Amino acid sequence: MGGVTTNIALVHSNRLFREALACAVSMQAGLSVIVDVSAIDQVCAGGLSSQGDLFLVEARIPLRNCLEQASGIQTIAPGSKTIMLGVPDEDEAVLACIELGGASGYVLQDASFEELVRTIKAVLAGETICSPRIAKLAFSRVSTLSRLANASWENQAKHLTRRELDIIGFIERGSSNKEIAVQLGIEVSTVKNHVHNILDKLQLGNRHAAARCIKEQGLAATLV
Repeated sequence: MGGVTTNIALVHSNRLFREALACAVSMQAGLSVIVDVSAIDQVCAGGLSSQGDLFLVEARIPLRNCLEQASGIQTIAPGSKTIMLGVPDEDEAVLACIELGGASGYVLQDASFEELVRTIKAVLAGETICSPRIAKLAFSRVSTLSRLANASWENQAKHLTRRELDIIGFIERGSSNKEIAVQLGIEVSTVKNHVHNILDKLQLGNRHAAARCIKEQGLAATLV
């Protein structure tokens, strides 16, 4: 008869809806709504935030602002999960939930209570419920972002000099500045200047980041 109970904090502006949903959810085995409030900042009252395992949060408009606020829940309740309630059945709205973080799952505006329960169980199990349409949409967005990132790299790389391109090849192979200087017959200080210019043009923070990104993007191979 024991078992683990998931403590839930419910955040919704409509009091009647909030109280009715809290009652319905708490009737489910293993689920208990321990607090229901109208705003996220109210969750902190009485120290209840630290007890929340799962947060059910109303998806208010503008959705992006709401998601950014929801992402702050991890600060007050580390390790907790968040499900956005009443997300508009629109591509951009769903993608925002996926891209911006702050949410472990979402429930659309016209979803049933049964769908909410399934989503809760999936999120608690570390899974994600996603329709074929949304899955296709997400893969398409990832592909688009990847192409844009590659195009950005190629555009930045056009500003590299021939010598800088040579040095990129050595960086990819893991050569030190001294080794590069010996191979090219130039001073180490000159190599350092070239590396500095490469980092500046490719908008990278350090040499190790350059080596990693050059390998990941296959930059050395595409620029020879």
